[in-house]
Amino acid sequence: MPRVDVDEFKIQIVTDHKVRVEWRGQSDSGDLELDKLRLRTFEVLIGLLRRNRLLQVDELKILGEHLFVTLFGPDAASGGPPDDAGGPGALLRKAIRGDREHPDAGRRLLKVMLEIKAGSDRFGSWPWEYLYVPENPIDPNTGFFLGERTNFVLTRQLALVDSAPAIQVRPPLRILFVVLSPSDLPRIEYEAVLETLVQLRDAGGESRINLRVLTEEHGPDGTRYADPGAESRTTYRAFMDCVDQFDPHVIHIISHGQYLRTSENAPCGQLGFTREDSKVGWVGDQDLASMLMDISSLRLVFLQACETADTSSNPYQVISGVAQWLAQKNIPAVIAMHFLVESSLANEFARAFYKSLVERAAIEVAMHAARRQLYTSGVVGDSQRSGFGLPVLYLRGSGALLTPLESPTVSVEDPAGEQSAAADSLPSGPGLSRAWDGDIGIARHTA
Repeated sequence: MPRVDVDEFKIQIVTDHKVRVEWRGQSDSGDLELDKLRLRTFEVLIGLLRRNRLLQVDELKILGEHLFVTLFGPDAASGGPPDDAGGPGALLRKAIRGDREHPDAGRRLLKVMLEIKAGSDRFGSWPWEYLYVPENPIDPNTGFFLGERTNFVLTRQLALVDSAPAIQVRPPLRILFVVLSPSDLPRIEYEAVLETLVQLRDAGGESRINLRVLTEEHGPDGTRYADPGAESRTTYRAFMDCVDQFDPHVIHIISHGQYLRTSENAPCGQLGFTREDSKVGWVGDQDLASMLMDISSLRLVFLQACETADTSSNPYQVISGVAQWLAQKNIPAVIAMHFLVESSLANEFARAFYKSLVERAAIEVAMHAARRQLYTSGVVGDSQRSGFGLPVLYLRGSGALLTPLESPTVSVEDPAGEQSAAADSLPSGPGLSRAWDGDIGIARHTA
């Protein structure tokens, strides 16, 4: 695959009133703009977005500019030469322009890393993927959604005490594909994603992927049951047993979700597993996260949810809550589909993501490739323009990668030859170092 140079720009929301940014050894800070009118405006706009009623480009720009000005201040959106003003916004504009001295250094991916410190949890569910860089007439690198440009990707980080587990895994990559579709809720469309995973598995003779399937209609190997619905196959117990036996590196869950408050008025997201009578049995986000945190092999959880028939439920908050709980349990990477969208769009993204992942791409690079695929494929419709903000990536500071390689094992003591050549194909950039571990290439952050 083509070489991708990964450049990192870090945004820290330190408190409810402070933001700090870093890029290539440079840093700056500023105050967050959180007046009551702006917060009320956010509530209205985000509410419309969650209900898929914010589809017009101009409406999305208003949301995106509010996000941008909240982070970087009103001066960041003003006119004038980009480098005349200081502050976090000016540093971001410099990062967007990149390194003009080395135009042939390889294709560049700017990874914008958003870290939310403890005590600033209210920002965790905001749709930062819709950040819009306000247009400046004299700066061509303005006037666009950060998440819509194919050479940018925004990842989220949670500030945790423990360091992230090492991401090193040897092929085959064990993927557990789970579809939770109880009989009393609308059927979930998932065949396109399953077909892609089966094809990727079969193409490598299971040398790259070892796939286990858990659905009501398909057997563990992905073939369709002759008697779908004869028994409940996706109970919570069956899921836990499958996780214990298979010990997956990746768990992909497609499910209905609902959002509610507990008797203590605490918010709670739930996923709809199947009971023994085939009806829905809801499992809370904290329970699921606590169970998965003990799976030492787990590197990535991919959450793809559908809205329940109860229109008062909020699928955005369900998946956002589940994803944050998983990330807080030190799982290296979590991908969450935050919004209700057409199944074709969500499935197209998932298919492109896995195709890139098995070609030894870093998770953020695979996200970048999948996002670009949405614009070059035949997936169209009103939801497409807003769909670029659909996938949200929580990635620990270790720069976790899933990079199964089909190369022969090379001695780690030999810094030259085949080892060096293989390392050249890995993503590189500030904050990333290269290492080689047998069949797996690992790019990781350095202090």
